[in-house]
Amino acid sequence: MSWDVLMIRTKTNNETLDEITSENIIPFKRTEIANEIKKISAELGAIYNCDDLSWQNLGSDSWTIEFNIGKDTETECVMLHIRGSEPKEVFAILIADLNTRLVDCSTSEFITMGKPTSFERWKAYRNKIVNM
Repeated sequence: MSWDVLMIRTKTNNETLDEITSENIIPFKRTEIANEIKKISAELGAIYNCDDLSWQNLGSDSWTIEFNIGKDTETECVMLHIRGSEPKEVFAILIADLNTRLVDCSTSEFITMGKPTSFERWKAYRNKIVNM
């Protein structure tokens, strides 16, 4: 069971979700994501696996992130499947380095650094389900 976050970037990165269209999306390249994951791994001392460019992984002792990119060389968005704790430091690096925005799939709201996400609420739900 994962907490899911959507990574997307647009020409201005100021659009609301309703205003985002294929015309203003700037796609990600699979290799661009792999290079960023390797950089983050070196910076945070995390472990990465980018052998399969369609499904890349980054992990630490406290969290893992699966980057679901897809089979095409470019994609309009990337789904992050997060397990463990909330990887806020990874979010900050992704936002800065890739000029991207992150959507909390539990709330359909953009993640803003320094503001709470739905992670703790999701974690409580996960713990309830897992411990049934």
